[in-house]
Amino acid sequence: MGYRAEIESVPLPLKVGGAILLISCYELGHQPLGLAQPLGFFEEAGYQPAGLDIAVDALDGDAIRRARFAGISVPMHTALRLGVRVAESIRKLNPHCHICFYGLYASLNADYLLQHVADTVIGGEYDIPLRALVRALEEGRFPMEDLEGVSDRGRLADPSFRR
Repeated sequence: MGYRAEIESVPLPLKVGGAILLISCYELGHQPLGLAQPLGFFEEAGYQPAGLDIAVDALDGDAIRRARFAGISVPMHTALRLGVRVAESIRKLNPHCHICFYGLYASLNADYLLQHVADTVIGGEYDIPLRALVRALEEGRFPMEDLEGVSDRGRLADPSFRR
């Protein structure tokens, strides 16, 4: 499946329930902190994100169709491989959803992800860049050349190390 040819610069309504969907793919049987932490900071900022831990939950087609932004946490190789399959499913069910991979293995595989399934990739510390990306999408700003730690098809950014 190829990357979307063009991404519209249209503001996304992301404060409605389920418009932000965060997905954890695999955390070696531990609590998925890559899901819990951003769910918390988005809720604190007034969003109503939904979360899926596909290690224990089935992929929810209704949640995917509602999403305008899907963040896929990939802290390790197995999560990355599963995350790519999840992103392919998202593209089939909701082709206009913005897909962002974040975590250690996102930046290590940014070229591949951006060519195949991702709109953006965040490496390093993701809390500040993830929030900045969502704000930019709400404002209709794309591409992301001014966002620290956020790569898109036109630019590979260095990982962010700020928390």
